Amino acid sequence: MVTDPRTLQANERTLLAWLRTGASLITLGFAIAKLGQWLRESGNHKNPTSVAEIIGGMFVFLGAISEFLALKRYHGIRKALLVGGDVPIAGGAVSAIVVTVAIIGLVLGFYVFIHPFQDRWS
Repeated sequence: MVTDPRTLQANERTLLAWLRTGASLITLGFAIAKLGQWLRESGNHKNPTSVAEIIGGMFVFLGAISEFLALKRYHGIRKALLVGGDVPIAGGAVSAIVVTVAIIGLVLGFYVFIHPFQDRWS
């Protein structure tokens, strides 16, 4: 049982931090996808989608998943605090999001590095 309301407020602040992170991932993904779409339409590319659009979509999807995970974690911790149970630890979910963002970032970085040289190779 929680006797200090600051504990519940800390849980709410953590939820808000997760929501900001999810919103940032969604915004970044949208910007990457739109930039890829703009680059594709301004050039003579005939591909229906570009790599940047796919990566942007992945960031948007990851941001939405992090929003749902944040809400699930918030409710789980709140319930545990109110009934005096053990607080769940979300190491796996956080690690999965971090690794996924890192992999998508590496792919995007590789694409940005290789893309200017693509015309020379074809």
